Amino acid sequence: MNSKRRVRFPVITVIVVVAFILITAHTGGASTQTDAKAAPTVTTYSKSQSVCLDPGHGGSDPGALSNDGTINERDINLKVALQVQTSLQNSGYRVFMTRTTNDPTMNNNDRWGYCNSRHATIMVSIHHNDFSDDSVDYATALFYKDSDQALATSILNATSSQLGIPNDGIAQFEDSVLSKSTMPSTVSEGFFITNSSEFSQLSSPNPSRLTIEAKAIVSGIETYFADPKAAQSAVNSNPQVLERDD
Repeated sequence: MNSKRRVRFPVITVIVVVAFILITAHTGGASTQTDAKAAPTVTTYSKSQSVCLDPGHGGSDPGALSNDGTINERDINLKVALQVQTSLQNSGYRVFMTRTTNDPTMNNNDRWGYCNSRHATIMVSIHHNDFSDDSVDYATALFYKDSDQALATSILNATSSQLGIPNDGIAQFEDSVLSKSTMPSTVSEGFFITNSSEFSQLSSPNPSRLTIEAKAIVSGIETYFADPKAAQSAVNSNPQVLERDD
């Protein structure tokens, strides 16, 4: 009588075969491979220029105050700067910010040092003015280096025009943010928060005044980049109203 030969598989072999069948079923028959790590997202910029924005003051330094003390410069500087940042980034520019919240208390060395370390093409420091007379209101921009004048003029012209307030010209101001920055830089003094009309507009639930100013600063920056030599500087030699240390 013929006997059938029994083939005995080692136990380990059976386990491996079963595991393979289960894995194949789970993956739909596809071979299993170690998933490659997802490549990091790289942000690309269509513009070759970069902008370092410096919202003035911050932290324990509120800057200028409205006459009733309810509005401070620290807050509105940041609100304008954040809108400028978004608009420039949407247009393809790389933007650096010396601060993005109201938490840090910064000195001028922090500001120009940061922008210099980023090798930005230009630096724009955003400020607002104050004065004891609530009828005073105009736009100005500050410069220190000769290379600052065209940028200061371009931003001032756009800001004054779009805000609909007098253009008081640019003024030379000895400030380390301007004197120690390695790129063309300016301090934009958009308007006086102590002015009665400005205060009324800023006190509204959604002040469009800041959006108008942000758009004007963006316009001034883009005009400057289009032709840095086009702006004809009008330097104001009259004493400037600047009731602040920086």
